[in-house]
Amino acid sequence: EKMIIYKCRFSGDEMISDAFKPVPVKDEDGNEVPGLIQIQSQKVSKDTGGSIDIGCGNEFGGGDDEGADSGAELVNNVVDETFGFDLHEIPMGKKDIKEYLQLYCKNLRAKLKEDDKVTGPEVKAFTQAAPAFCKWILSKYDDMQFFTSSSMDPDGSMAFAYYEDVDPLFVFIKAGLIEEKC
Repeated sequence: EKMIIYKCRFSGDEMISDAFKPVPVKDEDGNEVPGLIQIQSQKVSKDTGGSIDIGCGNEFGGGDDEGADSGAELVNNVVDETFGFDLHEIPMGKKDIKEYLQLYCKNLRAKLKEDDKVTGPEVKAFTQAAPAFCKWILSKYDDMQFFTSSSMDPDGSMAFAYYEDVDPLFVFIKAGLIEEKC
């Protein structure tokens, strides 16, 4: 079975893979926030990557106790450049993120319309979902960290990270990603 890599529609940078099992985002009331997907990250040993092999989508886990007491440096398996996707955290004020989302959604809509593989109803669904998911992202602003992809393209897709537990969840605007089998 082939793995699916999700790449930024603007920069072509790899952002996530289906090995992370992306799921829909739910709001406080348990309703799905349209247009977003999220993945759960975890810490892995910088030396060994725990027992997690991002390349082949085998079940995660099993590497938790390993190396934890040997003073191994732990890294986040989404952000790290070796085990993850080399994401870069950038500080953004609420106004910055609002402006980014407005421009990004506008550019993304244009890009979706240009793409022959994207149907009219899909463009429409994105246009209708955008206000709702932008509002959700902004409502979580105080709890979020913001990450660019590896090329740090300011117009490219971002990852929005927040915590529900020990390790952050990473949220992505789904239409901004192209799925590629590899």
